[in-house]
Amino acid sequence: MNAELFWTGVGRYNEAMWPVQAMLVVLAAILTYRVFARPGPRTDVWMKAFLSFAFLWNAAVFFLVYVRNPISTFVGVPLFLLVAVFFAIDIWAKKTAFRVPDVRWKRALTIAWLVLVVSYPAIGWAFLGHAYPRILLPMMPCPLTVFAVALVAAAAPRADKKVFVALLPWALMALPKCFGVLDCYEDCILFASGVYGLVVLIAGWRAQAASEATELLQAA
Repeated sequence: MNAELFWTGVGRYNEAMWPVQAMLVVLAAILTYRVFARPGPRTDVWMKAFLSFAFLWNAAVFFLVYVRNPISTFVGVPLFLLVAVFFAIDIWAKKTAFRVPDVRWKRALTIAWLVLVVSYPAIGWAFLGHAYPRILLPMMPCPLTVFAVALVAAAAPRADKKVFVALLPWALMALPKCFGVLDCYEDCILFASGVYGLVVLIAGWRAQAASEATELLQAA
């Protein structure tokens, strides 16, 4: 798919689905506020249900109807469906507990990622000349992935590693866009969030391995 076809599809999606996008943005804002102000089991359930629906919606509507191409069909759709299923399962499994990190720099990074999600349209307009409707809005696939990575990374180590692993391929695949593919430089944000998520995931694995090794030594 070339850049013109991609942005034409984005424009068609925005014009046809703006009420759904507005609803998703409002719900995301409300639930993010709850993560900061009222974290807990109820907020976890609502956020997981929201994320499951948002990823399912983007897989079924954005990828399969408006911006259909081999990558979206054979990579994006399976990954987004997998993420949707994992978030839905975790409503009952309760592996992820959304919260704001206690460590100051982690809290600041979480806020920065969330600000970048909201800033996607402004960055595209101010720096790249993209104007509505040919612009990426916050709950489209790539900003949505940044949003989910930020929340799951903030929840770590109380985060479902399956969701983490399923989110990262789409984020890391954005690297070519940083070099001009699809004229979508905004998605350098997506790639950077993938690198950040990968670092958090590996750090969590190492901490878990060290903890298990210490327990084995103590038991011996």
